[in-house]
Amino acid sequence: MNGTRVGYARCSTDEQDVIIQTEQLLTLGVPQDRIYIDRGFSGTTGRNRAGLEQALAAVWDGTVFTVTKFDRFARNMAEANDLLTDLSSRGVHFGLGASVYDWSDPFGRLFLQTLAMVAEFEANIGHQRTHEGMALAKKDGNLKGKQPQLPESARRSIRRRHAEGEVSLADLATEYSVGRSTIHRIIGGPDNPR
Repeated sequence: MNGTRVGYARCSTDEQDVIIQTEQLLTLGVPQDRIYIDRGFSGTTGRNRAGLEQALAAVWDGTVFTVTKFDRFARNMAEANDLLTDLSSRGVHFGLGASVYDWSDPFGRLFLQTLAMVAEFEANIGHQRTHEGMALAKKDGNLKGKQPQLPESARRSIRRRHAEGEVSLADLATEYSVGRSTIHRIIGGPDNPR
């Protein structure tokens, strides 16, 4: 298949880079101006991925939508299926590295569905490990979570209203969308006398 290639690259965090993916796409014959990038987005959903939307809009009948690895494209079987069905209905083939697959071909479909399944499985295993690690850290007292930050004006208001007995701690926590422990720290912490 020698169709024009449109490339897509993605990394999950802003700290990661797509240089290697971009270089590989260029080597595969994707023109620089036809490489679309998403930084800081998970592959588990296609929502709000502007680079993906632009890449999907840039293809036409006979082009090859190209990624270097399947998990850069999708890590969710249902969305991968929808995206690949849409590409195929428009006459677009799917390029994975140097190989090109036709979603309407039973072998191509089976292979890409298998890759989608593996990508979703890997994402799920990663999430499970993260949650297990966080649960262990929390149990050991090493995970306290992100401490809510309230502006000093809100902190003063909380202290004043508590001192005047105007509102309960639970109501203050609800009003400021923080936990009761945060309210306790504000009204009784060492640097916040009652």
